[in-house]
Amino acid sequence: MAYDKSVPSSFTKNGIYYFERRVPTDLLKHYDTKKIAYSLRTRSVKIAETRARQAADQLDEYWYFLRSKDVELPGKHRLRMATDMANTAPQAPPTEAVTLSEAVSVYLKLKGAGRPATFHRAAERSCGYVIDVAGDKDLRAFTKKDANMFRDSLIERRLSGSSITRIFGTVRSVTNFAAGELGISITNPFGGVYFDR
Repeated sequence: MAYDKSVPSSFTKNGIYYFERRVPTDLLKHYDTKKIAYSLRTRSVKIAETRARQAADQLDEYWYFLRSKDVELPGKHRLRMATDMANTAPQAPPTEAVTLSEAVSVYLKLKGAGRPATFHRAAERSCGYVIDVAGDKDLRAFTKKDANMFRDSLIERRLSGSSITRIFGTVRSVTNFAAGELGISITNPFGGVYFDR
């Protein structure tokens, strides 16, 4: 077994690359092992680097979700409250403020029926990221500056371009759908945000 610094979170065995990542101490209670390791099924440095980075991004995102279950984070609490009130999701007239957490509630009530738990978690987690950065504001109050701050926060988490694209897509879907259902006219600031994909 040899560690290859050119491919992060990996080692080679008989020329084959393996992914390896230690489970953070605070998350060990969720696992039956202290280390995650498996074959990347390639001898190519470039392919191994891509697969290792994707695996690391997926783990980082999932570990963030696990931590958000264990520790109350800004925004997450509001989203759970909104989800609990989903049965009475507001059918607000356009003159009333509709917050992002309420938009998630409307979205999940109408589009989440019969969908897997991962669908609900993706909406709550993605919009929770926005709330953590910009606050739980009226949909019409979000600006391009908020969207850019949101992008920068995701980049700081070292998420891959594909993960950022997916998260932005979920936020746009939630805001566009809720605005349409509640009769609100918005120019969605989360569209057309530049980042390296």
